[in-house]
Amino acid sequence: MSETGDVAPPVDLLTISRTVEQALARRIALPERSWTDTTTRQLQGHLSLLLLEDLGDTDIAPVRELHRIAYRLLDRHGRPDADTPPLHAYEYMRALAAVTRSVAALYARGLDGER
Repeated sequence: MSETGDVAPPVDLLTISRTVEQALARRIALPERSWTDTTTRQLQGHLSLLLLEDLGDTDIAPVRELHRIAYRLLDRHGRPDADTPPLHAYEYMRALAAVTRSVAALYARGLDGER
């Protein structure tokens, strides 16, 4: 709970999983840019929310590396904008989805008490 009494939104692993699956689904052609941008924003929100959670021991090298990659992807300077070519925006979205999947797995493992 925050100082204002607001309760943080719960982590919805099912919604996160569905968004990741849609982003990583194999496609014959690039999806519409508007879909890529919307999915990217959803993934950014999911990843940001997950990074606020206790993900366990961050002293383990692979976990530290995953955090570094996640924060680099969320950095405003590295995000695609309206001038970014569609393929690059799509590749960014897929990278974001892959990292979100990994961070969600860490979170889920913690829920199972395996930390």
